[in-house]
Amino acid sequence: MEASSSKSDIQQIAYLWGSWFAIITLWILAAFHVLSGASPVWLGIVILPVVLVAGYLKPHLATYACVFLIYSNLPVVAAQFHGLPYAIVAMTPAMLLLPLGYFLWVRGEGIIFPWEGMFVVGMVVVQSFGVMFSRAPDESFSDLVRSIFEGLGLFFLVINAIRTPEILRGSLWAILATGAFMGAVTGHQYLTNNYQSDYGGLAQADQLGFSEVNERGVSIVRARSAGPIGEKNRYAQNMLMLLPIGVCLALTQRNQWLKALAWGATGLTIFGWAVTFSRGSVVGLAGAIVIAVFLGYLRPRVLVVMGITAVLFVAVMPAYRERITSLLAASQLVTSTQGSQEIDGSLRSRATIMMAAANVIAENPILGVGQGMFPYYAREYGKKSGYSVVHGNWEAHNLYLGIGADSGLLGLSCFLAAIGVVIVRLHRIRRQFLQTNPAVALTATALVFTLLIYLMSGMFLHYSYIRYFWLMFAMASATATIFARTTTSQPTNQASQNYSDPIHKLTNQNG
Repeated sequence: MEASSSKSDIQQIAYLWGSWFAIITLWILAAFHVLSGASPVWLGIVILPVVLVAGYLKPHLATYACVFLIYSNLPVVAAQFHGLPYAIVAMTPAMLLLPLGYFLWVRGEGIIFPWEGMFVVGMVVVQSFGVMFSRAPDESFSDLVRSIFEGLGLFFLVINAIRTPEILRGSLWAILATGAFMGAVTGHQYLTNNYQSDYGGLAQADQLGFSEVNERGVSIVRARSAGPIGEKNRYAQNMLMLLPIGVCLALTQRNQWLKALAWGATGLTIFGWAVTFSRGSVVGLAGAIVIAVFLGYLRPRVLVVMGITAVLFVAVMPAYRERITSLLAASQLVTSTQGSQEIDGSLRSRATIMMAAANVIAENPILGVGQGMFPYYAREYGKKSGYSVVHGNWEAHNLYLGIGADSGLLGLSCFLAAIGVVIVRLHRIRRQFLQTNPAVALTATALVFTLLIYLMSGMFLHYSYIRYFWLMFAMASATATIFARTTTSQPTNQASQNYSDPIHKLTNQNG
């Protein structure tokens, strides 16, 4: 017994001294960089050590901070617009080593690596073989390394940092706070029409945007917000994925002030999504709702409320009506070659690239053409579609075709299998706790809905900015792992008592 206690003390001392060593080392490196006059990194000097000290005192705070920083893209903005060294940016996920060390050394817990992680590893293995046979192995290898760090590496750190329901809920609040923050900034930009300013990189925008006809019949150009990410459609997807999480936190929160805070943060997030005027995200949301209805996640009353909300939304922002209407022209690509000349140029270009990716998969079905290599084949294979002429190197603009072209059907299968396993696990959690602990069931439902939004909106977006997906995927996996250890025989926790779930509450009128 004494030996065990002594070992625990040694582990705790090692963890504490290791944490302080990391904090002091990083601070000295940042200070040395400033003294050398290379670039101003006051942000890194002030914020990073504070975050690390907080992480040392409360390891879960490092998890919350890391989730916020990654999803808000603040480190990248600080590097691109304010001179923060990219070396510090790359160390952002390393903050999760603090809670990982705490759980391994202080708590004596083991490594967590769920079944879906094996498919993630399988995808990396397939990508590695693809690099060996790619047209440009060196460039493809660089893309592979980035994929490993932003994909498998981030997944491993997050799944091992979020181990308890309390840390999970705090992480969900952190990521919702990210959406509220970004929505507030881009919302202010929209309301003031201040698209000449990028708000220090926090509210980048596409100045060309799209044309619309106002109430006076005059054609005007509407700018589109891209937030701190800098890519409008990706920003829209990221904001939309937070919608189920915000609703979940609002419905499961017993404290009225926090409930109001959650609804307010969700509203800001929706506003931030709306000012992107993204057609693909609208289709993705509609597709996710259809699947959720098929799975029995949404009650008819909720669908009616959603319909009324959609009508009011279009009434407040009529520009969306024209954006969505333009999608109907896509059918002309199939029904009329002559009519396709009048279709939105963006739609024709995307259709061309998607067909090119499909042709690449048909000729390279097993391993694809190599990680990140499809853009170099886009022009060659795009000529076969006949919809548009491809100039330059284009991405696939489709999640599935893009992964299939780069990594073949093997890589695509591993990717879909990993997501499928998590969705099935969350679905089981939902069924298990639906009556005994609706708060847990709703949390699982929200994460399933989030993954569905990503999958459906991926019909119009390629496999890029992958850190956002893998962060959300890891949180979904952590949710399934945490509650899989809980049995229905355990008493319902205090947070779920007197809780009413309007989304998927079961009613039995026959008693």
